Formats: sequence, structure tokens, C-alpha cells
Amino acid sequence: MVVPKLKFIRTLWGAEAQFSTDINVLLAEIHRLGYAGVEVTLSDIHRISANDPDAFHRALKTHQLDLVGLAQTNYPTYKDGTWEDLPIDQHITNLDIHLKEFLPYNPIHINIQGGQDSWSREENEEFIEKALEVQAKYPQLTASHETHRTRVLYNPFITAHLIKRFPNLRITADYSHFVLVCERLLNHATDDERFRLFASRVDHLHARVGTAEHPQISNPRESPIECEQMQRWWEMIWDAQKDREWITLVPEYGPAPYAMTADIDVWALTNQEMERQKKNYYEWASKNQK
Repeated sequence: MVVPKLKFIRTLWGAEAQFSTDINVLLAEIHRLGYAGVEVTLSDIHRISANDPDAFHRALKTHQLDLVGLAQTNYPTYKDGTWEDLPIDQHITNLDIHLKEFLPYNPIHINIQGGQDSWSREENEEFIEKALEVQAKYPQLTASHETHRTRVLYNPFITAHLIKRFPNLRITADYSHFVLVCERLLNHATDDERFRLFASRVDHLHARVGTAEHPQISNPRESPIECEQMQRWWEMIWDAQKDREWITLVPEYGPAPYAMTADIDVWALTNQEMERQKKNYYEWASKNQK
């Protein structure tokens, strides 16, 4: 058996402030470090291309990087402290706009941060049903919904319900949000059953280690229990995805307030996580290749 290729994707979130605001300098370094692509929002693209409509697309091509689009159906979690309570149909309209606008950039995948955590179970179901209908309008795009705070998939229990309810629902796994929302490491036997259920539905992985009290760690050596637990979940995903050509992984560590303090070198932490996952994936692949 040949295991899938692991494609590392670098989020643009915080990267410009951490390394360079010159998109060509930044993407050249991302390519040099070994990333296969970048994950960006439409607002990133619009800002970078404000004075030159083709600037971002040209930079991607020049530096041989794939694109993963990040579609947010309302404001990001942190944007000047704002949050919008929008009706379901507005979220759906926003999703449609995002998918349509990402098309010209030929993304290899779309990561959807969709809906909001204030809805009832019935509203969550309505949103996912309508979102899947919108996604079906764009068969050339693959898309998955992220397990993210403030969104529909903000905890493992509603996520498990919706996965069972909708066989076509695919997810982006960012399990650090589950640990923080539930304020525990989720290492009970019944938790393992849920994570095994999730594994076969994952199309995109955000590999950030978090704790019961913080969205991300500052140093893997200082959080061995959390690193070990999350690695188990990530390897469940790899076990369930052996028939794929490639798997995408984003070592996603963000600036403050995700980082515990503003002086943490998040650029270095992100790259360190990529190298750690290269080693872990190699060890996993060695056990699974025949």
C-alpha cells in the first residue's frame, strides 16, 4: 500500500505581520520552507490585489503554491471585537458568493467556517442542508466545514449529530476548538468513538495543539499530554484516508490573542509544528506502507 502524500498548507493568518507584508517575499519563503500551498480568505486576496487585480494569482503561480480558500459566512471570530447575528439565508448567500469568487483561483479545496453557535439544532440542520445544496452548484470545488468556535460545528456533540444526519457533510478538523469549548481533553472512551466517526469525514486538517484553557500551546515540549492526545486523533484521520492521493495539513498557530502572549514567535512555532508533523507522518507511513 502506498500512503497519501502529505501536503503542508500555510495559513496567511498573521504571516504578513510575522514575516513580510511583501506578498512575493512572503510566498517565496513559504515555498522555500516546504509548504505546498497557502490558506487565505477573500479579504486577504482583495487586500493584496487592491492595486493590481492579478497580483495574488500571479504570486501563487510564480512561487508554485496551491490555494486553499477560507470561506467565512459571517465576520471572523476576531475582527475589532465584532460579531454579527445573521439569519440563515444570509449565511447561505455569503457562502455562495465566496465559492463563486474563489473559482477563478483554482483552489484545491475550500475550508468553510460556517453558521453560528447560537442556533438551535433545527437551525443547524437547516443551515447544513442549504449549504450542501450551494456546494453542489460548484462540482469543481471540494469543500469541508471547520470544527470551529462560534460556528455550527463548535463542539463534538453537535458535530457528531450533523455528520450522522448528513452523509455528504465533510469536515475540516480543528480539534483544539473542541477541547477548549468542552474544557477537557476529551480522552474518555466515548470521546474516541466520536473521533473515529469524524475521521472518515475529514477532508482538511488544522493541526494546532490546544489545551482545556487555551486555544493553542506555546511549546510542544511543555504540553506532552495534549500533543500525544491530538496526535492520536490526527492519526485516526490518516488511518481513515489511506486511499487518497494526498492529505492537506495546516500547522495553524495564530498571533495573540490565540498566542498566550504577544512576544511568542508564532512564525517559528508554526514551522516547528510542520517539522514535527513531517516526522510523525513519516513514522506513521513507515508502519502503514507495504
